[in-house]
Amino acid sequence: MEPHIKANSPPANEVRTTGTPRRPFLVALAVTALLAAVEFTPSQALDTPPLSAVIAAGVPAAPPEVHAVALNGPVDSARLEHEILSRYDYRPLARLLGRRNRDPGTAARIARAIVKESNRLEVAPSLLTGVLLTENARLELGSVSSQGAIGLMQVMHFHAGEFDCESDDLRDVEANICHGARVLGRYLKRTGNVNRALLRYNGCVSGANTPNCHRYPAKVIRAAGQVRRDLLAFTADVR
Repeated sequence: MEPHIKANSPPANEVRTTGTPRRPFLVALAVTALLAAVEFTPSQALDTPPLSAVIAAGVPAAPPEVHAVALNGPVDSARLEHEILSRYDYRPLARLLGRRNRDPGTAARIARAIVKESNRLEVAPSLLTGVLLTENARLELGSVSSQGAIGLMQVMHFHAGEFDCESDDLRDVEANICHGARVLGRYLKRTGNVNRALLRYNGCVSGANTPNCHRYPAKVIRAAGQVRRDLLAFTADVR
């Protein structure tokens, strides 16, 4: 049976001094924000459910010109997310996370660690952030669950030191995210499927370990979808 897995800061003017993005990039972002229910593809190699299958939130109707663009093919929101983080590094994610705990320094550390580990795993940072926010929405570094899961990504204590992370201290920001990401990465590699990997991360192997644990993948992907939409809105906010 799989183990149960449950539940610095940049200068103040750093974002404002960022170069102005090119017009085609902004147009693509605007189209994506209006479409909203786009495919969530953290990695082309993984079998991933679409956002539309797990997000029931209402979306304003897109204008005719947006529908015309959509007819030419689906908007690749994963590529746009990658371009934003390539252009601005961890800063858009740090701003998003900073709204959660009002601690810019910690938010920046979390964002940097997520971007680093997502690059290593070759998955979208929004997916890794979705796991983190589902496990620990308040970003409480020292939180411990009733099952003994620790920190931001609620990593079980027996995983400490299991990977080549720089520290074994699961209450440390970078170490916790490193361990959590490696656990998820192991399940992604083993299953080749995001849904099944998330179920295993949650300890929902037989579907009965935790009440309603089968809902966990949808919660993570819903959170990841919101993270992605917020990231895509970043460029419009700093123009």
